[in-house]
Order: sequence, then C-alpha cells, then structure tokens
Amino acid sequence: MSYTLATSDLAFENWLSQSPTEDELRSAYLDLEARRADLWTAGHIDSFRRDRYELDGRYVRRLVRIKRALADLWTVSGQIPSLPIAGQPA
Repeated sequence: MSYTLATSDLAFENWLSQSPTEDELRSAYLDLEARRADLWTAGHIDSFRRDRYELDGRYVRRLVRIKRALADLWTVSGQIPSLPIAGQPA
C-alpha cells in the first residue's frame, strides 16, 4: 500500500505500521514537505485555504513520525548508532 497525502490519520497510521521501505518513507517525506511548503507559498492555491494551520500541524506530525521511522531503519541497518537510553551508560 503506497502513501497518499489525502489519507486520514488512521490510514496514515496503518500505512506506517506496514513497515514501508526506506524509499517509500523518503518519497512520502518529500511529498509532505512540498505540500507543507505550498501552504505558505504566496499565490499558491493552498495558501488560500482556511484550514492551512490545521493542515500544517497534521503534516508536521506526520513528518515527525516518518523521520522516526527512517531513524529506526537506519539504526537497524547500522547507518547510525543506536540511541542511548536515559539512565544507562553510553
């Protein structure tokens, strides 16, 4: 199942729970970043939306989740070291 921007929050969570590939995550991330930028680009049709603040918040929450999923993949693959757990020596 591929990610689309027009999905509900539940559909997004379902998509994310299916362990998308790194390429799918990066593609979704770039699409979301572009869509978020459109909200604040003067003259763009989306910059006239009344709900752009709510959409911006939704996009940011999804971007954070995608970044976390990418970081988890990169940790598993050894591209970045695992994060230390609070209270444990590094």
